[in-house]
Amino acid sequence: MTDIVVMTHGNLAAKLVETVAQITEQPVKAIPVCFEFDRDQAEYTQLIADVFSRLGPDRPVIILTDLFGGTPSNIAFPYVKKGKVEVITGLNLPMLMYLVTQSEEKSFEELCEGAHKAGQDGIIIAGQFMS
Repeated sequence: MTDIVVMTHGNLAAKLVETVAQITEQPVKAIPVCFEFDRDQAEYTQLIADVFSRLGPDRPVIILTDLFGGTPSNIAFPYVKKGKVEVITGLNLPMLMYLVTQSEEKSFEELCEGAHKAGQDGIIIAGQFMS
């Protein structure tokens, strides 16, 4: 099984996990990590270290972040390990919903690619879609 960590600015991570739980009507096995704006870099680094200490040492982890180049992404990048830990930026609801509904059926690589595709496919310009 692949662990899912959702890291964002503010409380977006918690709200997205909560929203997916409401939509799917199931508990969501994703860990929200909220980067409040009143902390410093060392506190953020400790926050993610604490999360990793709670995860299974041999389990793969997908970290979803809200913004490439933002603090959550920058804190997560050093944890990337090919085939073991991946960071996917640009988090949106379709991406997270894909992961929590597929995570026991697919390989780590398939999950990463599928989340990326679900995130992209979830972005629609309504006027173009409707015409």
